[in-house]
Amino acid sequence: MRKSEIVFLFLRWAARATALLLAGTLLLLLSGEIFSPHSGPPTHFREFAGFGLIAAWLAGMFVAWRWELPGALLSLGALAAFGPVVRMRGYGVIAVAAVPGLLFLADWAGRRISSHSNTRSSPM
Repeated sequence: MRKSEIVFLFLRWAARATALLLAGTLLLLLSGEIFSPHSGPPTHFREFAGFGLIAAWLAGMFVAWRWELPGALLSLGALAAFGPVVRMRGYGVIAVAAVPGLLFLADWAGRRISSHSNTRSSPM
């Protein structure tokens, strides 16, 4: 196994692991809100849109397990829309949530660049 293949394998599994970690954290927070609610159900469009964007972010992370580019773009796009829609004060949480999407994107780009360079350097 070449060194670049090992790097891409690490990137892919790091992206998957962080996606599972963040999805588990979201599930933990959601279960806490279900069993011991701190606020009522969503009442404004902004709240419903925020839940929809979180669902799109989560779906994007799991789509990226099979199709890195579309999943990463869906995940990162949902996060990019989430901040302005929900009007967050700090973006640290969004930055952490973007890690799996960025890793999936890096894996996709690296594999694509590597495959193009391999096809160009191979003799015909």
